[in-house]
Parts: sequence; C-alpha cells; structure tokens
Amino acid sequence: MQLWSEYEGRTVAETYPLSKLLRPEGRSAFFSTSNGTGTPSVIRIIETHFDESEILNRWKAVSELGQPNLITMRKYGETVLDGTPLVYAVMEPTEADLSEVLQNRTLTVEETRELATSLIDAVRTLHSHGFVHEHIQPENIYAAGETVKLRSDCIREAASGLDDNSPEIEARKTCDVHALAVVLLQALTGHRELRGSATLLPPPFDAIIRNGLSGNWGMDKMAAALVSPRSAAANSATETAARPAEKTPTQSPQPAGPPTRFTPAAPSQSSPTPAAKPTPQPSIPAITPSTARSAAVPQSPAPVEQPRPITPIAPQLPHRIVKPIETDPRRMRKWIAAGAGALLLLLLLWYFTRSHSNTDPRPISTLATPAAEEKAPSVPPPHVTPSDTKPSAAITPASPSTTGHKLWRVIAYTYNREEQAKEKAQSVASHDPGLSPEVFTPTGKAPYLVSLGGPMSYDDATAFRKKAIAAGLPHDTYIQNYTH
Repeated sequence: MQLWSEYEGRTVAETYPLSKLLRPEGRSAFFSTSNGTGTPSVIRIIETHFDESEILNRWKAVSELGQPNLITMRKYGETVLDGTPLVYAVMEPTEADLSEVLQNRTLTVEETRELATSLIDAVRTLHSHGFVHEHIQPENIYAAGETVKLRSDCIREAASGLDDNSPEIEARKTCDVHALAVVLLQALTGHRELRGSATLLPPPFDAIIRNGLSGNWGMDKMAAALVSPRSAAANSATETAARPAEKTPTQSPQPAGPPTRFTPAAPSQSSPTPAAKPTPQPSIPAITPSTARSAAVPQSPAPVEQPRPITPIAPQLPHRIVKPIETDPRRMRKWIAAGAGALLLLLLLWYFTRSHSNTDPRPISTLATPAAEEKAPSVPPPHVTPSDTKPSAAITPASPSTTGHKLWRVIAYTYNREEQAKEKAQSVASHDPGLSPEVFTPTGKAPYLVSLGGPMSYDDATAFRKKAIAAGLPHDTYIQNYTH
C-alpha cells in the first residue's frame, strides 16, 4: 500500500517513532521502532473503521492471558495521524522467524519437539479462553531468546460473527489443529503435504501429524502424545485400524543430549559435563546424564533377553513359485476378444455420456481455506498494470439497509486519497473482473475503501472474501457491516 510509506519518520503517541516501513498489508502495516529507551522493536498500526474498541478489547484480553509462548504486546492504544484514526501495538523484540530457518534447513527431532510443545501450549490456552489463532504459519513463529513464541496481535474470538452454539466454532478450532500439524510436517521434512508411505516421520510426530491433518486428534491428544509416545501410538493404531499398514524402516536411536532450539545459523552446541545437571524446561522433558547413560547401557544386574530371530514370511513367497503358470492360448484369445469388446462398449458409453453432459456445463467455484478478518501479513499480489481500456470504478457512499438485513461488504484496500482508491479498483477489475471492485466510502469522505462484490449478506460476504483471497488479494481482506 503506497500510503503507508508516507508515515515513515512520524511518531505514534508521542513516544514511538516509525523508523522504517517493514511490511504493508491492506489497512495495517508494520514499522521498526523503539520503545522510548532505544531498544529496537516492531509496531503494528491499523486504520480503524469504527472497530477500534473491538480490536483494543481483544488485545487486552489476550495480553491478560500471560501465556509465555505468545508474543507480548508491551503497549497498545489508539491515536490519530493526519486525521486518520489508528490503533497501534508495540511488540516485544524477537529474533529470526521459523520461515527464515526453514529456507536453509529442517529442524532436528528435539527442536521440533520444543516447537510442538510451545505451539500446543499456546493454542490450548487460546481455545480454552474462547479464542482462535487462524494464522499458525512459519512466518508467524519467532524465537525470543530461549523461547518459541507465536504472534498474538492477529488473534480473534472463536465465536466472532456466530452464535455461541454454532458448530462453526469447533470448525475454527479444528483449522488451528490442522495448521499446527502442517507446520510440524514442514519443520521436519520441508514439505507441507504428506507423500504417502514415502514420508517417514519419527515418533511421536508420525501419529501427531497424521491425526492432526486428518482431524482425528485435537490439541489435548497432541499434548498427551508428546508426553507419552506409547499411549499416542496406541490411540493412533485404534483410530487408523481401517487404514492399510505402512512399512516404516527401523530408525537408528538418536544420541542422547540436551534439547536444542531453532536458530538461523544452527550453531553447534557443546554437551554438558557429566557432573552438571541441566535444568529441566517446564514444557520439554530434559535429558539428564543418568537418562542418557540408561539409554546407551543396559541396566544391570537384570540380564537382557535376546529376542529370538523370526523367520521372515514375505521373502519366502517368491521361492515358492518354482514354475510360471502357463495359460492356454485358446483361452487367452477369448479373454483378449472379450476385453476388446468391453473396452469398445465403455468408449461408446463415455462418448454418449460426455456429449449429454457438455450440453449443461456448470462452473465450479474454488474457495480458499477459511481465514480470519485480520490475516497475518503476507506478500501482496503482484501489481497488475491496467490496460488502456480500464473499467470505471464508481464511488458508492454508505447507506442504511432497506431490507432489514445487515449490509456487509468485502474490503480489500484502504486509501486516504480518492484517486489512489480508483486506480487500485481499476487495476483489480482489469486483473479479475469477476471481483466487481468499486470505491466505497462509509462517511462520504476519507477513508476511501476498495469494496469487492457490492453489498451482500454475512454468509455471501464470507464466501466472497475467501474467493478474493484465493484470487491473490491480500490475506487481511475483511468483511464489515456498514448499516450503522
């Protein structure tokens, strides 16, 4: 968004200078700043559209949770710049995010265990207090000192826009479970999708990831699997009994050592001396020298019973076939003729079926994965240069609903200047006319909003927002009711 660059060098709340624009996205942007004492930090500012109280109350409720794996918002409030009302949140300093690390390497098993423990603890706390995250992605996971932290400024209520008993609330929580499983898979393999039995995952992550992706498990079972891998394997076997067994080669035991945390350069870490006893972390089981020795040396005086060798069954099967089965040539010719006739019949059936189906084509609409109204910052879609024949973008003032129903709009961009809003609407229309962009102003003056699809019901607006994001529009495209 071009307008955000004009805020560089300004000061928010007479305390926080907007040093450099880091990432613009829709009606919000991130700037580098300091907390008044010279400590570098990040500040997010959002242009408010009559929802400043809702945003600030949500930030206050999340901050009061005191969850150590959520990034702390040290200060938040509202202000005005150039007549534009804004809300702002100053974040605690962080280091590299997980996406930067995964560009160079995947995580070790111990690093992934710490990552999973931190994320599960944070999301379980949110769900138990009526919140959902909906932005669990590597770029939103940071290392702050020795702690893995998840972004907290984009959290919202699970029942936002829904009835308290709506089944959609649990569906939103399930989306968090699925997203967390994708992050763990990406951390271990570098891929976002399972590739069948070819994807070899160490325990307990094989059970956690597969059941998280399928929706069989929730956060509680994921947490239990990290603490007790054996019980996790039993639960997984019960829930996947109908699925064919996958052959997984025996993995060599990993050397015992202290848990590591993901860092950009992955520095080597020295092992503790035998006399030193590492301090156990609250959520990650520490490996002490005694447990390391027990993992490497069998306990005495109890003798270790050697398992008896088991004669493999499957490898013997090829040796039982000592002579290939010969087929009667006459019977073979009959089968070939019958197969050719069946194939011809199928081709004719396909031809007539296809000819009838083509007379009534129906479009198939593809929507993106459900997302929150305040989506995590992402890279904006590439700029599309409008053609010489630009569709016109009319300015639509806000008006009360005449039908008695709420009037919802899908908002993709916000501008303080009418000319910029018109230009962006024309660019979107040139790229995808089906989005029907128009310039909309709720007050008859700035801010000028680029609205998609016109006024509609809540359900239609929600579906249209997903379609717009799937078409490449910003991820923080949101819906808003402008009847009041």
